[in-house]
Parts: sequence; structure tokens; C-alpha cells
Amino acid sequence: MAIDLNTLKTPGPTITALTKPFWDAAAEGRLAIQHCEDCGKAVFYPRPICPHCWSKRLAWKDASGGGRLKSFSEVHKPGHPGWQPAAPYLVGLVELAEGPTILSFILAGTRPLQVGDMLLLAPTAIGGRVLPAFKPVEQSRGEAAMSTGTKDGWVGVVKGRPQVGAFAERTRRTRMSDIEAFTDITGDRNPLHYDRALAEKSVFGKLIVQGGVTSGILNALVAEDLPGPGTVFLEVAWKFVKAVGVDEEITGRVEVKDVRPDKPICKIETSVRNGQGELCLTGTATVFTVPLQSA
Repeated sequence: MAIDLNTLKTPGPTITALTKPFWDAAAEGRLAIQHCEDCGKAVFYPRPICPHCWSKRLAWKDASGGGRLKSFSEVHKPGHPGWQPAAPYLVGLVELAEGPTILSFILAGTRPLQVGDMLLLAPTAIGGRVLPAFKPVEQSRGEAAMSTGTKDGWVGVVKGRPQVGAFAERTRRTRMSDIEAFTDITGDRNPLHYDRALAEKSVFGKLIVQGGVTSGILNALVAEDLPGPGTVFLEVAWKFVKAVGVDEEITGRVEVKDVRPDKPICKIETSVRNGQGELCLTGTATVFTVPLQSA
């Protein structure tokens, strides 16, 4: 027989100044998480600085309520006796649509729970307080749920849907081996990349790396950082404004300018600067992020 979870004699949370916004939102049936105003990434659990970029500019925003089950356990022997009347019950790690993972109470559905199931926020009165529990999306596995709303094209994307204004940066130092590796791939043996004497007499005054080496740092940024794994370029509009030499430090930057909700497509602003802060590459790109997690 199902038990009224609100009658459980479970311990309440320890509320601090840092976590109070989370618990205040929970009491109203909302799930609030922090978002970094500098790098744009979502943050959970509550903390004073962003774990991604170390910024202190964290703001509280309501989560969408969607998520995916990463793992779960059926609890038969609770760690606190107040939970015993509800046993066995389900707890799981829920990967939110915004990216972070939260440990939560999982309400039972009409079929057995499985890792990878889509979940929805289901605020539930437990032990005299409302907590942000989750429930399975009731649909047949392998079938898309019917909806009259806009299709969420970011389902299954590893890092979730990015926010407009989010940015990422990477810095590296160019090497002669970069030139050699690019030549091995393309066959490009331009003397400007190999003949130091000729290159030093040119307008560049030095050996320079191929444009593909300069822009390559942007490939790493979109594939690893923003939007993240599975991302490929659909279109680029780049202008090379300053040549990059060998053994020069370069910093690539990408910033999200537009995000399509129905497809995992972003328009991003891109740039590469040298160690003196001089612009070497500028322009825009359109990228597509392939969902890599099973639906």
C-alpha cells in the first residue's frame, strides 16, 4: 500500500546563507540552480565560486525541470529510521538539462526504471516540506512523447543546451611539429612554413604556421568546451588578420550568440589572439552538436 510521504518523520535540511535560495525555491515547488554570469555554465551544488572559471558572479535561476537518469538505487535499509515506512524507495542521480547532476528522490512510474530514462521535476511533500523530486516521462521506450510544444533538439547532447553569452577560451603555444603534422595531412609545403631564410625576408619576417594550425584551437574549443563533445562546424566566416609564427602563444575564444531550441545548432563568435593580445583571426561560425547519449 502506498504511503503518504508527507507523514514521514525525516530530518530537515541544514539551511545556510549559501543554500537558502535553493530551499526557498523548493518550498515553492521550483528547482533553482546557480548560473555563472561570466562563463555561462550552470552550477550545482550551491557554492560561492564557479567551479568552471572561478568567477564569483553566480546568480540563481529556475531550472527547466527536465533531466535524464544517470544511475539509481532501490533503498531497502534507509540510513535514517524516518525513511523506513517508505522503503523500498528509489533515489537516483539526475543529469539536468542544464548540465549539472543532482541526487534526488525518484517517484515510481508505471514501468520499471532504467538508466537513460527521461525525467521531469515533480515537487513532492516529504516529511512536512516540499522537495524537488523527479518522475519518469511516461512514454514507450524508443517512442517520442507527443507534444504540442517546441521540440527540444538538445536532448542527448552531452553538455546540454548552452546559453547565449556563454564563452570559453583556450591557450596553447605553436610548435614546428604543428607545421609538420599539418603538412602530413594536407601536403602543404609552402616555403613560408619551412624555409626560415626566405620567410624572414618576406612581409611576415618569420616562419609562420598554416592557417589551419591557427584556427585549429577553435576546433578544440567547440569540441571540448562549448558547446562540447559531438560538435562540428557547419559554416565558418573567418578573416585571418595577422600571421602566427612558430613558438608563439595563441588564445582562442568562442562565444555563443544564438541557440536554436529545436535543433542543436549555435551561431558563435570566434577569435584567436597572440600573446600580445593582437587579433590574428576573427569571424563567426555555425556549429551543430551531435547527441552522443542515447535517448
